[in-house]
Amino acid sequence: MTTQTEDTTTALTYHWIATIQTARGQIATDDGPVTAVPGVHTHTTTYQNIQAYLQEKYGSNFVVLFFSLTPDQL
Repeated sequence: MTTQTEDTTTALTYHWIATIQTARGQIATDDGPVTAVPGVHTHTTTYQNIQAYLQEKYGSNFVVLFFSLTPDQL
């Protein structure tokens, strides 16, 4: 007997908001959607991907003042 397994891995969209301050004193708030697969991606890996995006945009010399990651649903 052969059984077929169904792929139940579903990517979900999350909304993130981050406020950073650069070494020059610039404060910026950025946000956007990010896709993650529960059980594959973690909060940490998703944060690291967003931090990499922020480094590309603002340079690597900044601190995170605020970060939020929530499911993008009402």
